[in-house]
Amino acid sequence: MGERNILDRLLEVQNGYIRLVDAQNEGVSKHSVWDYVRKNEMEKIAPGIYILPDAWEDRLYSIQLRNRKIVFSHETALYIHNLSDREPFSPVITVGRGYNAKHLKDNGIVVHTVRQEWLELGLTKAQTFTGNTVRIYDKERCICDIIKNKKRMDIQVFQKALTSYFSDSEKNIHNLMEYAGIMGVSDKVRQYTEVLL
Repeated sequence: MGERNILDRLLEVQNGYIRLVDAQNEGVSKHSVWDYVRKNEMEKIAPGIYILPDAWEDRLYSIQLRNRKIVFSHETALYIHNLSDREPFSPVITVGRGYNAKHLKDNGIVVHTVRQEWLELGLTKAQTFTGNTVRIYDKERCICDIIKNKKRMDIQVFQKALTSYFSDSEKNIHNLMEYAGIMGVSDKVRQYTEVLL
């Protein structure tokens, strides 16, 4: 497959985005990528990440492309899962301890840090509202996170998330209790479960 075809395919798969590293991993030279970017009048949105001029920039997807190890969580994940009707002003993510998140905080992103062994607990993928796939926590992990961080949560967002989750026909109480045990919030989660189920 020719370099142009590879770049066309990458552009299609990533909804109008190209990452230099992805192209290089497919055997395309830097020079060919830059030539392709120039000919297509693509805009550089971050080092090594380009977007077509007519593509809709998806902030969450752009953040994910630049930071492969982050997971969208808390208010952002609640909103994507339709457990909240309030879109957070700033994206909310979780990273493992030791991850240097200064550049994220400097860009207005709310960063939560967890033990490394909890980072992939409840990890799944979901689509943003523009159809791009990002790493996100499942509904059960979101509920454990907000119960664990209740003091820092907006009470209306907290209550809406809990009532929406417990009335959801696809809820998984087994996973919820398993995550709660690992995260040390079993008693609190059980109290909400008994009241709301």
